Amino acid sequence: MISTARARRVIRHTARSLRGRDLSLWTAGLTFFACLAAIPVLLLALRGAAWLTSDQFTSDGVAGLVDALPDEHDGREGLRALVDAALGSSWWLMVVALLPATFYGEGLRRAMRQVEGASPGRLAGWKGRAGFLPLLALSPVLVVLLLTTAPAVVPLYKGGGLDPVWGVIATFHVDWLVVSVCLSVVYVVHSPAALPVRTAVACGFATAAVVTGFLHGFLLFLSIPIDWAVPFGGIQTAGEGVALALWMYLLHALVLMGYRVALSVHATE
Repeated sequence: MISTARARRVIRHTARSLRGRDLSLWTAGLTFFACLAAIPVLLLALRGAAWLTSDQFTSDGVAGLVDALPDEHDGREGLRALVDAALGSSWWLMVVALLPATFYGEGLRRAMRQVEGASPGRLAGWKGRAGFLPLLALSPVLVVLLLTTAPAVVPLYKGGGLDPVWGVIATFHVDWLVVSVCLSVVYVVHSPAALPVRTAVACGFATAAVVTGFLHGFLLFLSIPIDWAVPFGGIQTAGEGVALALWMYLLHALVLMGYRVALSVHATE
């Protein structure tokens, strides 16, 4: 357990490290790379999950999760189209998707170097993309874990009484495990700084708890009956795209802040 005095030192060090620096701009840059990579990453993860299990298992699992989404902004058509594309595309197209998928790694490396206070360095883009490959290879296993739990948690979300509460508790722990693995891999393998593995994993799990809670907050946001397209002249696609990009931006702000705290934990040891 970290002591109160140590926690205060970490907080002060984190605040000093970010003073006068533009975390918002770094997060925006990372979000741009994430927008480029998000669909290819999901296509590869779903196709890999189908290869590990079956097309039917993957399709049914995603369909169950989609049915549990709030009706106000469900995105059902888009998610079904994503699954159809993942399962119906040739392996050659999946290989082509690798390049844009690894842009996520480039964005992570560049943003994390900024948080660290270092220059991007030579070949930052290619190093970042290569560092993202382990997470891409692991993504189908994580998707299978999520889909395996779907038949148990989806009825809870659609039930009455306290069932939705139990559903949130169940999905929080499953999602926390998945996000923790992802952030731990990013902080350990992808980090430009030489963080001790124990510190990186601990901060990965701690940050994942916050990110997972925020993801569940997104479900609550989806249930609010507001028209996202109003500021965009009623163009529904524009409203939905901006809303998703905003939430991605906020999630990445948490990821970068967690990395900054990990650096401060290491610096104050």
